[in-house]
Amino acid sequence: MARLIVLVDNEALPGLTPAWGLSILAETREGSLILFDTGPDAETLCGNAERLGLARLLGELDLVVISHPHSDHYGGLACIAHHRPGARILLPPSPSHLVSWARRLGLAPVTQARGGPVAPGATASPALTAAIGLAERALAVTGDHGTTILLGCSHPGGDKLTQAALREAHAERAHLVIGGLHNPPPSVVDNLAAIADHIAPIHCSGEAKQYTKTRYPHKYIEAKAGTQLQI
Repeated sequence: MARLIVLVDNEALPGLTPAWGLSILAETREGSLILFDTGPDAETLCGNAERLGLARLLGELDLVVISHPHSDHYGGLACIAHHRPGARILLPPSPSHLVSWARRLGLAPVTQARGGPVAPGATASPALTAAIGLAERALAVTGDHGTTILLGCSHPGGDKLTQAALREAHAERAHLVIGGLHNPPPSVVDNLAAIADHIAPIHCSGEAKQYTKTRYPHKYIEAKAGTQLQI
C-alpha cells in the first residue's frame, strides 16, 4: 500500500510530541521506504515513531532525503543512525559540517544538486537555490492515485519546487502536495491548486494553511504528526 505518515510536525495528534520541524515517512507504490527529513532532534523522531508502532520501519529505510540544510529538518539523523546504521542520506549542496556530522554518526551522506530517480517510485527534484542562497529540493513519490510531492520549507517557492519535481518525474500534475510552504503569498497556493488535486500545508506554511482551507476547501487536507494518508 502506497502511503505517507507524518512523523514530525509543529502540531501533533494526541499522544505524540509536536516540534518545530518536519519528517514524513513515504512508502511508494513500488515498495520503496523513504524518510523525507528527520525533524529537529532524535528524541522527537524516535519517540513518535515508537508511539505509532513504526520504529521497525526506520530500520528498513531504503533512503533518507534531506530537503535542505536547516537543523529542524536534519536534526533527527541520530535517530536514523540508531535504527538504520549506514543508511544513505541524500543531501542538496550543504555545509561541510553537516556532511561530516552525518559521517561521524555512521551514516552515508551523498551530496548532489541534480535531480533524478533515487529509489523505485521516488524521484528527487534538482536542488533549487532560494534568494537567501539556500539549496533545497522536493521529492516526488508514486502512489496508487498518481504522483505526490513532498516539500520541506519551500524557500525557493513551493510552486517552483513542485513544478521541478513533476518535470523530473515526467508527471503533468500532482495527486497531493504536502509539506511546508514557508508562509507564501496567496499566488503560490493558487499556482499549486492549478497543478495539484490536494494540498496539505504543514510545518512553516503559516497563513497559507487557512488560505488553502478557505479558498480551496475541496483540495485542502488537514495533516499533522500522526496523520496517515493513502496515496
